Amino acid sequence: MQITNVTCPVSKYSIKCPDVTNKDGICVHNTANDASAMSEISYMIGNGEKCSFHVAVDNYRVVTGLPFDRSCYASGDGRYGSGNAHKIHIEICYSKSGGQNFEESENMASAYIALLLKQYGWGIDRVFKHQDFANKYCPHRTLDLGWERFLNKIREQMGLQAQPIPQIQDTGGELEMARVYQNGTTPEPVYTDTDLTTRIGCLNPHEKVEYLSIDKGRPLVRYTVDGTSRKKCGYVAWRGRSKIEIVGTMFINMKTKTSGIKKYWKFFRVLNFI
Repeated sequence: MQITNVTCPVSKYSIKCPDVTNKDGICVHNTANDASAMSEISYMIGNGEKCSFHVAVDNYRVVTGLPFDRSCYASGDGRYGSGNAHKIHIEICYSKSGGQNFEESENMASAYIALLLKQYGWGIDRVFKHQDFANKYCPHRTLDLGWERFLNKIREQMGLQAQPIPQIQDTGGELEMARVYQNGTTPEPVYTDTDLTTRIGCLNPHEKVEYLSIDKGRPLVRYTVDGTSRKKCGYVAWRGRSKIEIVGTMFINMKTKTSGIKKYWKFFRVLNFI
């Protein structure tokens, strides 16, 4: 693993890493960009914004930009928040487009995080998401692909046992209506719950997706995660500007190792919220 250390000028400390603080964990981010780790660190140090992080990781190397004993502005919970003040913040590169570059960057990040956990004497419970400290869906692509899946990458690097992830099996079955939800002209956030409190993804303008039910006035939709073939489910606001129509029928039951046979609409709820 190649680790490159870039020095942030002391003159920038007031806007990049203002305080000396003790650290109690690691916070994971995705860059939402397609730049290299060196480019991300160089831009972070060079701009004049209160926006900063300690490390960027791509598929080639790890680049550090701020001293680990100093705070930063990364998690959106204020200068003295638990995230900004007391976590080591790591950005995983190439998350905008995903694909092989992102997968390799995630693998590099998991190895580096495992190294830090061992150095600090921490367990896997010290690994956090940006989402844990602010109302932001980050690390977005890592979450789309599965947070427990990513933690298992770290466990593997540490020689720990992986945690089970429910497997999906199509067993054929009973009749359910298949419906289409067509988004409007702007991106539509997708949430885990009908109160629309936790964002998990987004529908593209004019995107057509399957909707499975309407709960408390919120359509439960099934959509494809951008850049992958993976399906996810969640709720959209549906303020009447988007189109819903019944287009046909489907015959399907689903089975998980943990939940047994469920109706198809129920299965997707279980899959998304475990």
